[in-house]
Amino acid sequence: MSVRRPEIRALVAGNVISGFYVKNFEVNSSRYEACDVASVVFAIDTTKIDNSGTLWFEQDTTENISFVLEMRDAVVAASEWERFFDGQVDHVQYFPDKGLLEVECRDALAFLMDLRVQDSWLNHTGEELLRVLIEAAGLTAQIDFPPESASIMTGQFWQIEHKRLSLLSHHRFQTAADVAFMISRDAGCDLYADGKTIVCSPVLSSDGNQAIVHDVRGAVLSRSFGRDLQADRGFVVHVASWDSRQRSATEIYYDGNSFSSNGPQDQRSVHGFRLPGRRLEDLKRFAVGKYARIAAHVRSGYVRLPGRSELRPRDFLQLGDGYWANPLAIDQVISRFSLEEGFLQELVLRNRGEVPVA
Repeated sequence: MSVRRPEIRALVAGNVISGFYVKNFEVNSSRYEACDVASVVFAIDTTKIDNSGTLWFEQDTTENISFVLEMRDAVVAASEWERFFDGQVDHVQYFPDKGLLEVECRDALAFLMDLRVQDSWLNHTGEELLRVLIEAAGLTAQIDFPPESASIMTGQFWQIEHKRLSLLSHHRFQTAADVAFMISRDAGCDLYADGKTIVCSPVLSSDGNQAIVHDVRGAVLSRSFGRDLQADRGFVVHVASWDSRQRSATEIYYDGNSFSSNGPQDQRSVHGFRLPGRRLEDLKRFAVGKYARIAAHVRSGYVRLPGRSELRPRDFLQLGDGYWANPLAIDQVISRFSLEEGFLQELVLRNRGEVPVA
C-alpha cells in the first residue's frame, strides 16, 4: 500500500514499550548477501515510562532482544499493522539529557554471520548442508532448490581434496553465512531472512508465477539510470577446475549464448573463476549463473518515490515506457521515515531474470 500518513510502532521482545515513540528510522534491505539493517531513533516520554526499575535496554541479559517495526496508514480507518522490519537489537545508545534512544538492528541472517564454521561434512547435498547450518543457528529453513541443483553434492566428495568446507582445512569460509551464500549462488538462488526463517529460492523473472510486480507509474519523484559501457560491449565467463589425483584440468568459456573450450579472440573482458574438483556439467551451470549476475549490472535504475510499505528486494517494479517498459527487479530498498519529511524510499533496480539451465 502507498502510505499517505504513516503510523509507526516498535515491538521489543514482542511488546510495545510505553513511552518510546519512533522519531525517525532508516531501513536498508537488499539482495546483496548482507543482513537487512535498521537504525531507529526514539523520543522518550519520561512521564509514561516505568521509572521504578531498569529500562528494557539496561537489563542484565545476554539473550538476543527481538525488534520489530510495524506500520499502518493512519488515513485508512481500522487499517491493520503490517510488519516492516523483523530482527534483533545489536547496539543501543541512550541520551538521557535529550530524551533520545538510538537502536541498531540486523535481521535473522545475523545468526548465520555470527556462527563460526568449525565442522566438515561428508557427502551432503547443498540443501542438506544448508539445513544443517540454518538449524545450528537456531533458525527455520525454507529451501526450494531448482531440480537441476538439488542433487549436487557439497563438501568432501569423491576424493580427499574435496574437503574444503572445514575451518581446519585452511579454506576461505569463516562463518556459516559464507558457506550458505556460496551454496545458494551455485544453485542460482537468493538467500534471505523472513522473520526467523531463512529462505533459499530460485531467482525469479518478472513473468514468473511467483513474481510480485508493483505498478508505480505516475507515483515516482525522480528516476535515473546508469549503463556500464565496458560490460555492455560484451564479456566472457571463464571457469576452470582440476583433479589433483588424476592430474587433469577442465575449463570452459561462456559468452551468454554458447560454451567453448577456447578463449575469446576479440577484446571482450574475461571474468575468471576457479572451482576445485568439479565436473564439466557443474562448471557449465556455475558459468551460466555467474554470467547472469554480472550481466544484471550492465544497466541499473535508481528511483525515489513516496514510501510504499510492501516494496521488498526480489520484487519487480513497473515504471513506464522506453528503458522502463519492462518490469525491473528491485535489488535494494532504502526506506527513510522522519516526522519532518515523512516516509520516502530510494530503490536500486536491475534487469534480473531466472538463471537459465546449462
